Amino acid sequence: MNWFPFGHKKPKPAPPPPTDPWPLTTELLRWTKDEPFTLEDACKGVQIWGMTGAGKSSSSGRLIATSYLKAGFGGLVLVAKPDETDTWRGYCRGTGRLDDLVVFSPAASWRFNPLAYEVQRPGVGAGLTENVLALFTSLAEVAGRGTASGGGQGREDEGYWKKCLQQLLRNAIDLLVIATGTVSVSDTYRVVTSAPTSYEQTSDPVWQERSFCWRLLQQAERADKRGYHEHDFQLVADYFLLEYPGLAEKTRSIVVSTFTSLADVLNRGVLRELFGTTTNVTPDDCLDGKVVVVDLAVKEFSELGTIAAVLWKTMYQKMVERRDVRHRPRPVFLFADELHLFTCTTDALFQTTARSARCCTVYLTQNLNNYLSAYKGPSGAADAKSLLGNLTTQIVHALADSDTATYLADLIGRRRQHLASGSVSHAPHHPLDDWLGTQPGQVSGGYSEAFEYDVQPAELGRQRTGGLDNQFLVDALVWRGGRPFRSTGRSYLWTTFRQHPGG
Repeated sequence: MNWFPFGHKKPKPAPPPPTDPWPLTTELLRWTKDEPFTLEDACKGVQIWGMTGAGKSSSSGRLIATSYLKAGFGGLVLVAKPDETDTWRGYCRGTGRLDDLVVFSPAASWRFNPLAYEVQRPGVGAGLTENVLALFTSLAEVAGRGTASGGGQGREDEGYWKKCLQQLLRNAIDLLVIATGTVSVSDTYRVVTSAPTSYEQTSDPVWQERSFCWRLLQQAERADKRGYHEHDFQLVADYFLLEYPGLAEKTRSIVVSTFTSLADVLNRGVLRELFGTTTNVTPDDCLDGKVVVVDLAVKEFSELGTIAAVLWKTMYQKMVERRDVRHRPRPVFLFADELHLFTCTTDALFQTTARSARCCTVYLTQNLNNYLSAYKGPSGAADAKSLLGNLTTQIVHALADSDTATYLADLIGRRRQHLASGSVSHAPHHPLDDWLGTQPGQVSGGYSEAFEYDVQPAELGRQRTGGLDNQFLVDALVWRGGRPFRSTGRSYLWTTFRQHPGG
């Protein structure tokens, strides 16, 4: 027996760290026989471009989706078209993952209450007002997008109204949490619509008796407030009794109507049943390998489909950002065809940390202008390019948009190229030329150097697009930021995908 001095036993060696079943070097697929696509590449995000009918969903999109399923990833799928759910059901069946598929739809029994989930989940950040507020903010940003009534240009003062709405909701949520310990869409609506609109109302006994907001203020004042709740309650009381009644009528009506129009949608019908009742599936289930398909296709459910997708996406991103990959290392994915229907400005911020959180985003859209039209306000273009700048693998199928082609040509870059030139000139013919056998004239040649596009924009619209005429072959350019491909020595390579005949 080995003894240390002073009678102490030799300590046992520390157990070796657990083996990571998904190291970042894991190969998921190959673009060509020489060029692998690894888990590290996947965690840095993928953007797939291609005009309608270019074959992006049925070729590169399908290959990536099935490779993630084969590797055991969990994930979230946002649906734009009604047939996408059946497509993913086929992917899961073909990869042996059908038991992991969760189709979240009005026809199924799955339910998810995001507000109750945030308040009741474990973790030191559970129930934080800012996390709940982020959900409402994202919903307000995308509400109406992709519908006939949606859209419109961003206003210069949009930031002001956004801050006013956030202030109102922050105080309403804090009041509910301090007074009742929970928060719901219906109760938030009742607080906002019963808040005093004048200083006279705050001392009116009739208003006090009828107002849900006043009742909660009294309940919160009597509640056992611990930690920061004591301080926060004073801010809430000052806001509802002093600041809010003093707002200009126009300002208050715009802010209130912005929220109530959204809450009205969430508080009735399909969305209330799916998101306002109980919970039997959450984003955390994806860490155990579940694949949640949000089956409320935008083309079928319009604005309701967009809101459902953003509810799931926002809470999913929050879950991914806070998880400890050392204890739950399974990679997860976020897959969205027609992302421009679901995207919001927080997506770019999420992408900056997606790699460390092992979340593999895959976004598909036809062209750059889809993103530019989705992001409103004076910073819209910067917001769109911020998102794209954090997606370090971009797959380019045939394009039909010159702006996108030029953007990608700029992304690929320029290089020094030699340009040859020459000229021939002829002097007037002279009779002696025939006798002497001479050919009058002058020939000159030369070359110059220039920095030109490595890939000309026009080349990005000439790829094969699959189908019977192309033997189901789909061409694409794959660009990878920060690490040149070994086989080409450049940031891009050309490849060909075999399209699934089923589309």
